[in-house]
Amino acid sequence: MLAEHAEFGVNINSVLGSGINHPQDALTVANRAVELGFTSTLGIIHDGTGQLRPLSELEQSIYTKIKNLGKRSYARFDKFQKNIVQAQPNDWRCRAGARYLYICENGLVHYCSQQRGFPAIPLKDYSRQYMRREFNTRKSCAPFCTVSCVQQVAMLDNWRSPQTLNPQAAGNSTLVRLQTQSQEKTEVFAK
Repeated sequence: MLAEHAEFGVNINSVLGSGINHPQDALTVANRAVELGFTSTLGIIHDGTGQLRPLSELEQSIYTKIKNLGKRSYARFDKFQKNIVQAQPNDWRCRAGARYLYICENGLVHYCSQQRGFPAIPLKDYSRQYMRREFNTRKSCAPFCTVSCVQQVAMLDNWRSPQTLNPQAAGNSTLVRLQTQSQEKTEVFAK
């Protein structure tokens, strides 16, 4: 019905990665989305401890097939997504809390779904001052982040406006540092 009646763009997102029992379902969903004239995105998720695992051979094969879908798919990602597939770090400037806002069910602004609790300010109180601060704040979780929509909105900023503030300057007490599964999970204490 959406394909026939929607007066807005429809995107269908599939996921690969840790905890997905039937990764081939992502390809089925992506193919059907494109058949219906929708756009299709592909997300890669962390494991249950918040760490990034390399995709298996099967998952990498599915990733490649989705990446090669027709022009109606957003799944043809850049180096950022390729590094995620192999659990390699990315060097980029995360603008979560500025260009990208994640708002939870309680109306609080967080960096993203993976870093709930930071900065955790009610949307009604979230001013331009907060956005400017977060735009300039380095996020320790950025190298192994899998939230590609955050990276996509920050892409234009990767070549300009260095981030000069550390998380403690922004008032955060802790951030989870995302790493690959083979690395030990650590927390960065800002105070």
